[in-house]
Amino acid sequence: MLQKQMMRSFRISWRSFDVKTNKPLIDILEPSKNIYNSWLSQTFCTIGQNQTLEKSVSVNTTQFKDEQKTDEILEKIFVEGSRELSKGRKKGDSDFIDWNNSMQLIKRSEEVLPDIKPTPEELENIRATKPVASLASLVNESPTLQKLIDLGVGLWSWEKQGQLGLAVKLDFQQDVVPLIQFLTDLGVPSDHLGLTLTRSAELLEQSIQDLTTRVDYLKSKKLTSEDILNIVAKTPKWLTFSVKGIDGRLGFLQKTFQLSGDEVRMLAVDSPDLVVNKNLVERVQNINFSLTEEMGFSASEIKSMLLCDARIFLVGRERLTITFDILHNEAGIPHKLLSKFPEALYRHGFRIRHRHQFLLKLKRAQYDPSLPNYVSPAMLADHTPEEFCEQVAKCDTELYFKFLRTL
Repeated sequence: MLQKQMMRSFRISWRSFDVKTNKPLIDILEPSKNIYNSWLSQTFCTIGQNQTLEKSVSVNTTQFKDEQKTDEILEKIFVEGSRELSKGRKKGDSDFIDWNNSMQLIKRSEEVLPDIKPTPEELENIRATKPVASLASLVNESPTLQKLIDLGVGLWSWEKQGQLGLAVKLDFQQDVVPLIQFLTDLGVPSDHLGLTLTRSAELLEQSIQDLTTRVDYLKSKKLTSEDILNIVAKTPKWLTFSVKGIDGRLGFLQKTFQLSGDEVRMLAVDSPDLVVNKNLVERVQNINFSLTEEMGFSASEIKSMLLCDARIFLVGRERLTITFDILHNEAGIPHKLLSKFPEALYRHGFRIRHRHQFLLKLKRAQYDPSLPNYVSPAMLADHTPEEFCEQVAKCDTELYFKFLRTL
């Protein structure tokens, strides 16, 4: 019916302002008892001269929780309302609507029969009203997550990576099984599948077609199946980058360090973390500048360090500077020798300093490879205290620890 449709269409409009009068509807729509009294008095109770409509029906609104019954009552209200409104129509004016009275009718009907709202108990049963705090809270309800745990996937790592939404929407047969088959075909051992997915949940968002294309690109660059397996095993995130993205990164490294094709392949296999680093260009440029301008390494020495241990480009610039100052300026180790042991440059600088000072006390601080009792930069940086004392200082460990307590 027209009146019922009007009520549905103007549920929100009645709270706005009247366009013609530019006054709030609350000021122009006073309660009209003529429409309601004749029917409401039979259903609820008689509305007295000095009794407001709101008070008379408040005790009865709880009877209309049933939506079907509510619709029936609304229809009866509008039938009565339409009869009242029809009195103002002219003959032949079938489209005449008194909008002020109609809006008043809608407003008063909403007050009599407010929208049914779910109870707190009903809301508790709606899953969306219970925010998920962690993946652990979903495991009992998700067979997919349970199977991923059985596979060895660390869901705690996914949560840390912000992959909560991905974990919830996964379907094991549709999303996980094809990827497992793909990784198995690449040669990833079954006991490493869980670790691979743990380290790069984004793989599950890639299509098998895209993954295959990226592997084919590596093959086209003359990387062997073993090389590709090493890349995926070390840095599974590599496969989430497009062919264009990987090609651009390898091209940047090749141009910056004047690498040959074989050297690019060596770098990709040995140091895939550097290739896919988030801030590759900025990081490489900053470290390269520091090595060249601040430390004084030549281009060939920097290239040698890159191919020997590219992790030197993944540490902080300040840390490199401090450690270089200790090894070069305090210990007197030349650039040429340091370039052969790049791992020493990103180790703990103060540990290297303490060991150098200890060797000076023992008169064993000999860093010239052409002389006896040579101590390499790696021996200063990498060994455990026990190994350092046994192989380098040639003394008891307790003596070394006693020296440290004097610093």
